[in-house]
Amino acid sequence: PVPTYDRFIEPILRYLAGHPDGALARDVHDAAANALGVSEADRAELLPSGVQLVYKNRAGWAHDRLKRAGLSA
Repeated sequence: PVPTYDRFIEPILRYLAGHPDGALARDVHDAAANALGVSEADRAELLPSGVQLVYKNRAGWAHDRLKRAGLSA
């Protein structure tokens, strides 16, 4: 299954630390999913609304928490 959003925080921080000039959100989210070993099947899972991928949603929540904490732009 796709990890909970809090599991995405550390890999996102690590990715951002390696890219101090910034990075596209999609690249950050994909790198975090890679670091967490999210399978292609799990990456294809959609939210019940059918509009967004679950892993992108959870990575987005993690990224938002880091922004609110002043750790990402």
